[in-house]
Amino acid sequence: MPHTDYRLPAEWERQSATLLAWPHPRSDWSARLPGIQREYKALIEAIARRQDVLLLVPPGSREASDRLGPLPGLRLIEAPYDDTWCRDYGPITLVGGAGGERLALDLNFNGWGGKYPAAQDNRVNTLLARHGLFEQLDFRQYLFELEGGAIECDGRGTLLVNWHCLHARQPHLKRAEIEYELHALLNVERIIGIDLEPLAGDDTDGHIDTLARFVQHRIVVYQRQPDRQRQNRLVGQLEALRTADHQPYELIELPTAEGFDPTLPASYANFLFINDACLVPAYGVPADEQARDILARTLPDREVESISSAVMMEQYGGPHCASMHIPAALGPLK
Repeated sequence: MPHTDYRLPAEWERQSATLLAWPHPRSDWSARLPGIQREYKALIEAIARRQDVLLLVPPGSREASDRLGPLPGLRLIEAPYDDTWCRDYGPITLVGGAGGERLALDLNFNGWGGKYPAAQDNRVNTLLARHGLFEQLDFRQYLFELEGGAIECDGRGTLLVNWHCLHARQPHLKRAEIEYELHALLNVERIIGIDLEPLAGDDTDGHIDTLARFVQHRIVVYQRQPDRQRQNRLVGQLEALRTADHQPYELIELPTAEGFDPTLPASYANFLFINDACLVPAYGVPADEQARDILARTLPDREVESISSAVMMEQYGGPHCASMHIPAALGPLK
């Protein structure tokens, strides 16, 4: 099927599975292994109650299976990987066609601009393309560098980005050239964006999934910023955005994680959509409940559940960073 016949679905649309990578002793988690494995176990169990989990594990390792035990819908995939943040190196999957065909984009991943080793991460999609669990997906490889955490889509052809991040990753390209690549790869009709530098400790150069997220094609939730200047800039830029029919977006603010380590870029916007639910980061502070309640009111048809993410944040990530959704065979948008 031609590439132009596919579309990029919204993350709240039906999913067939969630991809994660187990934290192991030879990863950057080695000094925090008990704590991070507890958090991943809770995250995996929460997902597995609602849909399949595809878990990358080091070849020959039984650590994940021993820690997790038998879980319905859990599938282990042996593959070498450098890091666990598979949102940024897992396949970005488009859907389309009367039969619900799926196109998995294998894009270049260079460790967030060469900050970390990434050769094994960059090869994961090549290995998945040969695995039986992915036989219904058509994998196509592209050299363009794009991380899943850098894009937000409403499923109706609008892409939301942070231009600061994309320019940091593609310093040799002008904005119009980056837009051309995104249109061609993702088949989106519109690209809208903010331009905000990252917080201290954010080594993604300002991924949009830590700042602002679609929860509906007319509603954007955003993470309140820790200082007034950043807050005013973010809100002002979001207020200037328009929907496809030229209307302002409804904006909903998520609280700051007051009381959590201020040197870490904790964000409640790094929540994770799964089938019939939304998993919200929790950092062990009072704002956790407030963030969950805000999203529960915004998403009345979903179960909204807090997921402990304090250890994940010590490596600057959360549930969304830790996972990549695999859309269901959805077919064209009706």
